[in-house]
Amino acid sequence: MRTYTRILGGIALLTVVAIWGLALWLEPADGDLARVGGFAENDFHWRAPQRVFEKNLFRVAADLSEYDQYFDVVVLGDSFSCDQESRFFGWQNEFIAQTGLSMLVLDTRKHWPQEVLASEGFRKFPPKVFVFQSVERYLLGRTAYFSKVPVPAAVGAPQREAIPVRTVMSPHLAVREEQPIARASRNPDHVLGHLGAIVRRELGLNQLVRSVPLAKSGLFTSRNDRDMLVYFDEFDKKQISESDLYAMRAGVRAFSNLVTANGVTQFVLLVAPDKTSLYGPYLRHAEDATVNLVAELAKDPTLPVVRTDVVLAEAIRNGAMDIYLPNDSHWNSNGHRLVADALAKWLRKAETGKLKPEG
Repeated sequence: MRTYTRILGGIALLTVVAIWGLALWLEPADGDLARVGGFAENDFHWRAPQRVFEKNLFRVAADLSEYDQYFDVVVLGDSFSCDQESRFFGWQNEFIAQTGLSMLVLDTRKHWPQEVLASEGFRKFPPKVFVFQSVERYLLGRTAYFSKVPVPAAVGAPQREAIPVRTVMSPHLAVREEQPIARASRNPDHVLGHLGAIVRRELGLNQLVRSVPLAKSGLFTSRNDRDMLVYFDEFDKKQISESDLYAMRAGVRAFSNLVTANGVTQFVLLVAPDKTSLYGPYLRHAEDATVNLVAELAKDPTLPVVRTDVVLAEAIRNGAMDIYLPNDSHWNSNGHRLVADALAKWLRKAETGKLKPEG
C-alpha cells in the first residue's frame, strides 16, 4: 500500500512539474489573444520596452454611484479604456499628462449610454467633454440603434473652452520604460485554462482567435512576425451593408445630440480600429482585410470622430512596430500615446485652427 501511495504521489508530482514546465514556456502573462487563443507567448510576446507611468492618473468607476463629483472628461468605453490600469500606459494617462484635465472612466459593457446620461452624476456635474470609446468591431451595434431612439434636436455646439497644452511634464507624472519580460502565471486556473485553449485549438474546437498571415515582416517585435493574431468577430464586419453604414452615421449623430443637449458638454467618438482594418494593406490575403468604419464615419465631416485610423496607420507606414501588441488585441504604449495626442489635438481645434497654450 505504501509503495502504491508513493507511485501515485510521484505521478501527481510529475504531472504538476510538467504543467508548470509548460506554463513557463507557453503561459501568457500579458496578452489576451495568446491566452484565449492558445498560442505560445514565446512566439508572440512583444520584445520592445513600453513607456509606463508610475501611477494611473484617471479613475475607473466600479458603478455609477462613484460618479459623485465633477470631472472635466467622462469616458464611456470598453477594454481599451477600462481594462488597462495594470499596464500603466493607457491613453488616458498620456492625455491627462498633456492637458491636466480630470477624468472618470465608465464601462460601456456595464452601462447603457442613456443610463449614464440620465444619472444624477451626469445631470449634476456635466463634464466639458464626453468621450464614447469603442472597439471598431462593436461600433455598429453600439451606435446604430440610436438612429431609432427619440433624442432632442441639436442645440448647436457647446461653447468650447481651450484645452490646455503642457510644455513641461510635472514631476509627479514621471514615466519609465518597462522591459519586455514574459512571466509565467502562478494562477493554476490561468495555467490550465491556457493549456486547455491550446488543446482545443489543436483539435479545431477553439475558433475564438485566428492567426492571419502577413505579407510583410517587421510590423511586430515578436519572434513570429509573419502571423497576426486577431479575434474571430472582426470578420463579422464583412456582413455590414450600406444601410448599416447609414444607420451607424445617423446613430452617432443622434448620440452626439443627446449628449450635447445640455449646452455644456462636447461629444467625441474615439474608435479603436480593428487589426484587420488597420493592417489591411500588409495582409498576405486581401480577403482577410475588413472595412474601415472610422473612414466610413468620416465621410460625413460633421460627425465628431477622431481619425485614429489615420494616425495609427501613418505610424505603421513610417516603421513603428507593435502599434498593436502582437500577443494582444490592444495598443502598445506608443499606440496609446498617439491616440491621446490625436484626441487632444481634435479637442483643441478652434475655429481659427490654432492651438491655445495653457496660461
